[in-house]
Amino acid sequence: MHPAFQLLLCLILFMLIHISVMALCARAFGITVRSISYGVGPTLLTLGKVHVKLLPLAGNVVLKDTREETLYDDDPCLDAYNFQPLWKQVLLPLSGVGVLLALSLGIMGASGWECFVAAFGQIIHGALAPLSVAQELLGDGETFARTHGFALLFALFSLKLCAFNLLPFAGLNGGQALLAIARGGRAFVAWEETVTKWVLLPGLAVLLAWVVALVVYGWRAPGLSSHGPGWLQPGTARSWLQIHLQAQQGFTFRATEDAAKVFFIEDIADIQG
Repeated sequence: MHPAFQLLLCLILFMLIHISVMALCARAFGITVRSISYGVGPTLLTLGKVHVKLLPLAGNVVLKDTREETLYDDDPCLDAYNFQPLWKQVLLPLSGVGVLLALSLGIMGASGWECFVAAFGQIIHGALAPLSVAQELLGDGETFARTHGFALLFALFSLKLCAFNLLPFAGLNGGQALLAIARGGRAFVAWEETVTKWVLLPGLAVLLAWVVALVVYGWRAPGLSSHGPGWLQPGTARSWLQIHLQAQQGFTFRATEDAAKVFFIEDIADIQG
């Protein structure tokens, strides 16, 4: 299977799990779910509150929230997201990432944690150098996809997406959780809208840098598909992580850490609330 197709399947699976877990978590917390969207763009199918859209690059869960809608005066808002206890407002944005992180670590084992921690630095370093570091990381991702099975690829891809979603920027799960903590459990604070706009900018800059990196990589890909074993040096964001996976037969092999094409990490469950 072509690496690009494998990564697309990974993205779709990640999005389905991510969005579904957050929606189920909201229901379990007694929060009203207004709508659930899988994908972006034109709507292909609508089933009640669920909308399936054309491009599987993102998704969101829209919750009842007094900051986003006008409610009746006699509505106690007990089922509104911003009226929930602080722990619910923090846990809900992190629920999808938490389940996917646990699943991925279960597949990869202890070595997966190293990949997850390294992903934060890779995302930032790649965004700062989209024509060099990002190109090398994308090349590593393609190599990994060509040489490993789908389960392992999904686990590694998922770890990278989880790391991206946990960055402290507005619109990402990490930023949503931090804003909830900053509100201190209050339903509304006057400064939130202004802070959200400023915190949104770095996230957009990182995303734009990876868009540029992906476009350039796609254009130059034929010349970037072969790398020697000593191509990257340890101790940098571009270093090889030696992932020792013990198979049932008792042998060990080495795997290159995957950058997982961060541009497609727009599978952000944007709780608009």
